[in-house]
Amino acid sequence: MDNKAKIIIADDHDVILEGLSAILNAEDNLKVIATAHNGKELLEKSAELGPDLCIVDIDMPVMDGLQASEMLIHRHNDFKIIILTMYNEGSILRKAKELGIKGYLLKTCDSEELIFAVNKILKGKTYFTGQLLSVGEQDSTPDVNALSRIAQLTKRELEIIPLICQGYSNSRIATKLFISPSTVDNHRTNIMRKLGVSNVARLIRFSISNKIV
Repeated sequence: MDNKAKIIIADDHDVILEGLSAILNAEDNLKVIATAHNGKELLEKSAELGPDLCIVDIDMPVMDGLQASEMLIHRHNDFKIIILTMYNEGSILRKAKELGIKGYLLKTCDSEELIFAVNKILKGKTYFTGQLLSVGEQDSTPDVNALSRIAQLTKRELEIIPLICQGYSNSRIATKLFISPSTVDNHRTNIMRKLGVSNVARLIRFSISNKIV
């Protein structure tokens, strides 16, 4: 019996659909059962196939991702949707939360963060890039070990961490801080080493639970 979580991806770019499908299908517990090129197609396939979760772009023809998501959530109040978009805008994020969307990721996220978010939402939690709405589940007071790790960070590394958590690439961080991408990459490596985290998803969790961001 196939007990994999069923996922539908909606995006109007085939290369995105193919790439996401490959990433998700490589996981033992996940299976992409369909793809859609617009919101209308997403609604039709969701009604037909009953997915456990949908990953949805915002900009799509015929019907955009937010409209389709609103309709899906109206049908089933607890419908699990992750918005995957290039829009890193607070107004759109707030709108997504108001609609009851469970997750919001930038297309600049890495595959590890995507898988982390998918699994978290499948368990009934929420995940929004750069912040976790479920932060209340964590201890709000940094522990002594965490504080000692944070104390090792330089001023520049503390500047870079929020940008990483917001999904900025090395080149974008470099432009913003007037340094080279290779310098950013070195800082990123040092941050991960000092904090004892191995990927962006864990860096985000650590940063939020210890109030770095």
